[in-house]
Amino acid sequence: MPNKNYVKGANFERQVKKKYEEYGYLVFRTAGSHSPADLIAFPPLRNIKEWQPILIQCKNTKKVYLPDDMKELKSVAEEHGLRAVLISKRNKKPNLVTWIVKE
Repeated sequence: MPNKNYVKGANFERQVKKKYEEYGYLVFRTAGSHSPADLIAFPPLRNIKEWQPILIQCKNTKKVYLPDDMKELKSVAEEHGLRAVLISKRNKKPNLVTWIVKE
């Protein structure tokens, strides 16, 4: 049986996936891959001028330390010209979305 933290994290990833799908994104969950992103979201083609896939890291934890949590995700996103997002949920509070934007 999976541990409690895995189940909590996987459920949160599914919630985030569903929300992006409601906005028309095609979303893949990378469960068990140990990749820097938990989800990869592809925007709908109706927005072709701004079409850019998004790497999403989901954190459902008491502590989020952005420099460590975003380091690998940011590196992969920059290397491939993608956007990256960290979505965190702490202690049943509203989700916090942090966008990484190229300067």
